[in-house]
Amino acid sequence: MRHSRGGAGRHRHGRVGSGGDAMTRRARSVRTRIVILLVPPIIALVALWGFAAGGTLGDALRQARSRTFTDKVVRPTDAMIDALQNERRMSLSYLGDDATIGRAGFDAQRAQTDRTRAAFRRSAADPAVRGAAAPETRRRMAELAASLGELDTVRSLVDRRLIDRAQALARYTGFIDLAAEIYSETRSSDDRIARDTRLLDTLERARENLSQEDALITGALAAHKLSGTEHRRLVELSGTRRFLYGESTGALPAADRDRYKAIVAGPEFTLFTRLEEQLIAAGATKGRPPVDVGAWHTSTESVNAELVGLSSGIRAATSQRAAQKADAVLLRLALTGGLGLLAVVAAIVIAVRMGRRLIRESRDLAGEVAAFTQDQIPAITERARRGEPVGDAEPATRPAFTVTEIGRIDAAFTEARRAVVRASAGEAAAHRRLNEVFVTLARRNQSLLQHLLGLLERMERDTEDPDALAGLFELDHLATRMRRHAEGLVILSGRPSGRSWRHPVRLMDVARAAASEVADFTRVEVVPMGHAALSGRAVADTIHLLAELIENAAAFSPPTTMIRVTGTEVAHGFAIEVEDRGLGLSPAEQDRLNALLATDPEIDFDGSVQLGLFVVARLAARHGVKVTLRPSGYGGVTAIVLIPQELVIEPPGARRGEVDAGPGDRTYLAAVSRRPDTGREEDRRRAIHASPPALEGVPIAEPYARESRRPGHGGEAGMADGGREGLPKRQRQKSLAPQLRRAPAGPADAPSPDRSPEAAGRLVSRLQRGWQRGRAAADPAEDARHRPPSGPGGD
Repeated sequence: MRHSRGGAGRHRHGRVGSGGDAMTRRARSVRTRIVILLVPPIIALVALWGFAAGGTLGDALRQARSRTFTDKVVRPTDAMIDALQNERRMSLSYLGDDATIGRAGFDAQRAQTDRTRAAFRRSAADPAVRGAAAPETRRRMAELAASLGELDTVRSLVDRRLIDRAQALARYTGFIDLAAEIYSETRSSDDRIARDTRLLDTLERARENLSQEDALITGALAAHKLSGTEHRRLVELSGTRRFLYGESTGALPAADRDRYKAIVAGPEFTLFTRLEEQLIAAGATKGRPPVDVGAWHTSTESVNAELVGLSSGIRAATSQRAAQKADAVLLRLALTGGLGLLAVVAAIVIAVRMGRRLIRESRDLAGEVAAFTQDQIPAITERARRGEPVGDAEPATRPAFTVTEIGRIDAAFTEARRAVVRASAGEAAAHRRLNEVFVTLARRNQSLLQHLLGLLERMERDTEDPDALAGLFELDHLATRMRRHAEGLVILSGRPSGRSWRHPVRLMDVARAAASEVADFTRVEVVPMGHAALSGRAVADTIHLLAELIENAAAFSPPTTMIRVTGTEVAHGFAIEVEDRGLGLSPAEQDRLNALLATDPEIDFDGSVQLGLFVVARLAARHGVKVTLRPSGYGGVTAIVLIPQELVIEPPGARRGEVDAGPGDRTYLAAVSRRPDTGREEDRRRAIHASPPALEGVPIAEPYARESRRPGHGGEAGMADGGREGLPKRQRQKSLAPQLRRAPAGPADAPSPDRSPEAAGRLVSRLQRGWQRGRAAADPAEDARHRPPSGPGGD
């Protein structure tokens, strides 16, 4: 042991270094300080109280526990038993179809039982009971508190009459028996108090037999019959009650014995005994037992009240004797302990002086630990999560400790802090490397997909066969979806998606472009949203965000339903709603997902099935967009995307609230049909109402379709010479303004131009109409149902 202390001192000295020899000499072990703190009061207390206060103190503590036991155990148990007895009697009467049992009174009694049950449970959980009651008593109290939870089940069975009177009597009696077992654990060092306690236990068991008998006969009278089982039980209860009272009255004090004899000789007890004997003599009856219900209730209630008063008087006298004994013990303890007061005061002074130093140093160390764990660790963790340098967590100034053990703790904490910083730095580096790997792979995929999209676009431009063009379009759409998934990986890595726009884009076209990037785009209905446009810097991310929400809506809704996308200007920006008619979400799951969407979350790999929502949350946090999920009127989910006002641009000349509908240039798209019948050419040439032109200054690339203009608007998009079956020859960027006939800005590793949101939106819109027209070609009724309106309002 001496060698260990020397090693500690050398370690402390080496750690302090320039802190000074004086500080090192003042250092003491915690053991030494504790000995100095405790030895004086221990010696004083042992010398002064050892010969006088030992036995007295034990008696005083036992008496104090006795008071607590009475207040926290006996009284709540008495109240619980009384409430259960009353409810038992009313329950059996209710099961016997007693018309005199009012529901209001029944419910009031149950409410009273609930209040006593709650009070008993509070007492059972009270820390004061732990010191006042024996372990077996606490165990039985806990058992009763737990079993009282079944009381609600018993009540339900009684209310629905799924339990007979005998079963109800047994269930309630079981609760009361558990409560009565608590009395059997009552102990006292005083012989008279112990004898009175045993006597009270016997009297209470006798009164419980009377209460059971009352409940049994009340139920039989209400049911107008007394079965053989009930009659045998009546005989048993009556005999047991008489035996217990006869056994206990001989041990009662003279005054209490005289009071009991007066109760037995009284008219109420006499009436009760006569009615009881009539019931026993009559035996089992199929008709109503030969006693009056009112007389029975009056006599039993009076007798029970008088017996309760007898027990209460005995208990009060016992408690008073216990209190007097406790007061005497405490007085003796105070006198014998007075001489030790000076020694105690001296010990306290010494303890305070030395304890202050210990407390101060402990608080300094605790403050240092708390500052690191509460302030620095969250910041380090956040920086490591984002792949940023974690820095150095060493404080500029550190407190000096004079207690060796506290110094050791401080040194160990310092090493632990450095280890945390090193581990966090390694995690940050690994996070950065992993992000770089993900970004590199995703960028490569993006580049390949961009080249693939460019190749498909050239093939589409050079293809005139409708079937081949349809196949190329499916490949184009699949590649577009693959590009979005690759962008999702880049976004989750904390990088920009790779696509960007210099100019504002109409929100209508943004929504259409998002719809074109999902698998079931034919199920998406984009409702006109006015002329409001979105800032170019947020176009790509908003398209991706909406596409993820639309795809989720399509995935979790029946394939025969539509996904409705609407939008309108609101006070704080522009709100876009994506509504499905699917399965919906539970309230707990909806709250969890809304909490996820309201933050910039770290990826939860256990929740990878919801990877799209992580992407949505990242994009929303990047641009200050608020995404909220709520139930839709169709039982599904409505995702509300609130775009902040600073990202929404109102084009010049547009009126607030004006929708993009009305007369103007209209493009006509011929649906591609795969039917090999003779009407194929007519189906392909059927005109379909299309979208109005986009905002000025917004790049638009027309999809793969034959274009024509209304008379008077020129023939810029005319027919190609010698086209197969009259198909158009697509002219790239023919519909763009001259200053916009360039690809939008993109990253260096994605040189191929992206299709603009307007072009994608027009593409999916026209494909939907063409698809519907192709399906309805052979059914005029179906064709009329899917044909768009001929007036203003378009898509």
